Amino acid sequence: MAVTVIPVSPAGSRLAPYIAANGDKVRPGCYGVSHGGGITGELIRHATESWAGHAFVYIGDGQIIEAVPSAVRVAPAASHPDAVWNARYPLTDAQRMRICARARALVGCSYDYPSYVGFALKVLKVRDGAELDPVFKADHWRVSSALVADCYAYAGIRLAEGLRNSAGPT
Repeated sequence: MAVTVIPVSPAGSRLAPYIAANGDKVRPGCYGVSHGGGITGELIRHATESWAGHAFVYIGDGQIIEAVPSAVRVAPAASHPDAVWNARYPLTDAQRMRICARARALVGCSYDYPSYVGFALKVLKVRDGAELDPVFKADHWRVSSALVADCYAYAGIRLAEGLRNSAGPT
């Protein structure tokens, strides 16, 4: 008698999905957006006219990678209970692995404070976007929505303009 063994991922393994507060099954490579907190989140929400002010990538084991002052870091996914996830976005396993690998490679990168100075100037109407454009083109934008876009681009996925801006540039 032949017995077929089906591998089972233990709870907490990277293959096991994270169950978000809203019930979504979040798999590695998914990104999430949240309201974001503090003055930075408020500034970004105002500048982008969006509910969301922060974005991050789920890497498995209940962990996310996010860009926050002063550097890109690993944090618990549960630290954003209000997160809205792209859990239904179709990703291949290879794309998920590349997104997570890129996110891990960015851990420790410096946070991008000049971006916020530019956003503040724009919100306060001290400068317009055209005057700031050369600054932003030279900037590496290591802020949370740019981190997500970078990770997805590494996997060959160009996020639609609406998706890239849904989190605002935090």
